[in-house]
Amino acid sequence: MINSLEINNLKCVKSMQMECRNLNVLIGTNSSGKTTIQQALLLVGQNLESVEGLNGRLVELGDFEDAKCIYSAEKEFGITLSSDCNSPVEIKMALTNDSDSYLVHTECDSEQEFDEWKKSFSIKKRGLQYLSCHRIGPRKVYKKNMTLDDVIGIDGEYAMSYLNQHGKDIVEPAMCKGNVDFTLLGQMNWWLSYIMDSAIMTESISGTDLIKVSYQMNDMESIRPGNIGAGISYLAAMLVMCLSSPEKGVLVIENPEIHLHPSAQAKVCEFLYFIAARDRQIFVETHSDHIFNGFRVGIATESMREELLNIQFVFLNEQHVAEVVRVKIGKRGRIENQRKDLFDQFDLDLNKMIGL
Repeated sequence: MINSLEINNLKCVKSMQMECRNLNVLIGTNSSGKTTIQQALLLVGQNLESVEGLNGRLVELGDFEDAKCIYSAEKEFGITLSSDCNSPVEIKMALTNDSDSYLVHTECDSEQEFDEWKKSFSIKKRGLQYLSCHRIGPRKVYKKNMTLDDVIGIDGEYAMSYLNQHGKDIVEPAMCKGNVDFTLLGQMNWWLSYIMDSAIMTESISGTDLIKVSYQMNDMESIRPGNIGAGISYLAAMLVMCLSSPEKGVLVIENPEIHLHPSAQAKVCEFLYFIAARDRQIFVETHSDHIFNGFRVGIATESMREELLNIQFVFLNEQHVAEVVRVKIGKRGRIENQRKDLFDQFDLDLNKMIGL
């Protein structure tokens, strides 16, 4: 498991070191560096198993000048991951002498430990998975995954295909809720019922490369994806990815709150914590105060262990480069180091309404 992430000279980050835990929640204003932190992890992933550079399966950053921090005179940038089990691994990208191309260089103390990093970050074996904010929502039909890799897809495009193919797979006991159905589909429906009072069914359309999906809600059955709340489709892809993730897997998720009601967002916090507490590591970027407050509630009620949760506030300093500070949650969920733009808009609006 990653316990430290160091980034140098990447986009809006000049120099940053961030503590990492099981569940890492990145909050902050737009364009403050949250996505850059996630992209740093994705760059490592797409350059360990095979060298793909700045533009690969997980992320596309353009050319070197697009990716390098404009406030740095250095002609290279680097990302270093540390863990308790292996020596740190570092990915560096540096311009060549002709300044028209760049080289990718990887450093680790031993070949054996480097192999362990490659194994843990394997995209093909789903050691590292990424679900973007552009993930697909309701569709009349979904494509089957016809590739050789058993992946969900960065936009969740193969999530329904994976569920249809592996729905009867038994989920490891520690990842199961309820006492009825321990299959992937059964656990999917346990969480869908808990979060959205719904259930999902999939069916392969004979003679095609397509999957048909339908939902059940209350007394209604066989509801088409387009005729039910859009949030359920976005949620379903995230549930599939997390519930089927391998032990010690790293999950990078953008905006888990997409199209979800505040009450559902609060329950998503419980789901993410449940997964992270079972030897998975999650990096979540969010703009939702309901997600943020959901974790505050977890700490306040002691249903979540503080040592597993890491909320990082990302902001731009006076030099316009990104910094991070860990948000300290005290008794009754109180924010002990409140600062400007740390989900303070409700208080600002309330002051206006009461004339302060």
